[in-house]
Amino acid sequence: MLKRVEQRDVPLVKEYIGAEYYKCLYLYLDFVKYGLDNPNLKFWLDMENSKIKGIILKYYSGMHIFSKNKDCDYDEIKQLIIEEFPSVICAEKFLIENLSLLLKESEYLSEYGWVRVLSKHFNIENSNVELAREEDFESISKLIKNDPMGEFYDLDELICQIKERDEDNFGRNYVIKEGNKIISNASTNAELEKIAVLSNVITHKAYRGQGFATKVCSKLCNDLIDEGKKVYLINYTDESTGLYDKLGFEVSCEIGKLYLTD
Repeated sequence: MLKRVEQRDVPLVKEYIGAEYYKCLYLYLDFVKYGLDNPNLKFWLDMENSKIKGIILKYYSGMHIFSKNKDCDYDEIKQLIIEEFPSVICAEKFLIENLSLLLKESEYLSEYGWVRVLSKHFNIENSNVELAREEDFESISKLIKNDPMGEFYDLDELICQIKERDEDNFGRNYVIKEGNKIISNASTNAELEKIAVLSNVITHKAYRGQGFATKVCSKLCNDLIDEGKKVYLINYTDESTGLYDKLGFEVSCEIGKLYLTD
């Protein structure tokens, strides 16, 4: 049975996730950062006889699901997806595979990748990388939106998310510019005192193959390491795997996502 999370459930949720937080990074980090207070966040538990079988979090239009023992109620989660209609659903590979079968008549497509952790960092020259300012957020959002990796985002919602994370010290964007034009970006979409998630690594298609993504990621990773943070990321393509291998990331677990085709 699905129920909305209440304040009294918070210790149970933290205990349930425990050391396996890397299998549900955004769910865990959003939950720890915002708790139940953010109006853009919804939180459910899949419960049976007072036992947690799964956790579902929706932040803006993205949904994140975690089932520690792989025993969640897929039919109820399917119904929640139909009701909430998220633009993207992220979870471990096994869960996405099962949901994709249940949602096969819908508009969702599936994609699979890996959660990676930075195990050793190779410092790369990055003198032309800078921290983005608020006036850059719209250009960054358009850069992400115009790439296949970000086509399922709503532009205004993406701008709001970047601004909210920046104001809450929950995320940052590092960029490379040519004049006033942003040609490469790397972000953290979630940060806590000891953990950060690298994301939205993208270079304008006219500037690819020149090492800009490597530089902007290296600078961001340098600063995160200096701040004592453990750095994770999620990647879905063999092309990006080469970049992250070069930077020193290794695989922690397999992940998947379902996303709307339109």
